[in-house]
Amino acid sequence: MKTIIYFIRHGEVYNPKKILYGRLPGFKLSKLGIETIKEVAKKLKKRGIQYIYASPMLRTRQTAEILGKSLGIKYKISSLINEVNLIFAGMPTDVFKRDIQKDLYSKKYISLGQESVEEIGERMLKFVQYIKKRHPGEKILVVSHGDPIQILRAITSNIKFTWEYKYDNYLQTGDWYTLVSENNHYSWR
Repeated sequence: MKTIIYFIRHGEVYNPKKILYGRLPGFKLSKLGIETIKEVAKKLKKRGIQYIYASPMLRTRQTAEILGKSLGIKYKISSLINEVNLIFAGMPTDVFKRDIQKDLYSKKYISLGQESVEEIGERMLKFVQYIKKRHPGEKILVVSHGDPIQILRAITSNIKFTWEYKYDNYLQTGDWYTLVSENNHYSWR
């Protein structure tokens, strides 16, 4: 049975201090983020989506709320699709990008408490298995975050998640990938 899951990255976040927010509370959508998601909702209306799930973060809940209103669906929360548990949350983004980003998932940082690619992949796969069991043959919209979506895509495509893979395939805010799951086979569009 074919289950279709649309994995969308939340809308743009209001972040005037330009810090790495990760799981920090209170980071809401920007005005542009809200408008972008309203436009995305129009595109998704014709896809026959039956359920919406969102990570617990404010930005994903706001994104799911906008999409849900447009599609006439109430969303559910799942911590399995949450943002990466970053040990560097609160750091200026320019410092993070310059000094840490390429090595974020290194043994060095994992030993300090950084969530690993394997841990993220495991929880994302657990979520997909839950969806396949709970909603077989249906169309689901999932509002999550860039790294978790990319890690899931890599793992289910038998590709090693590396900095280069992330850089070459990263989702912009408001963009999505479609995961088609049929039996135990995954394909991405």
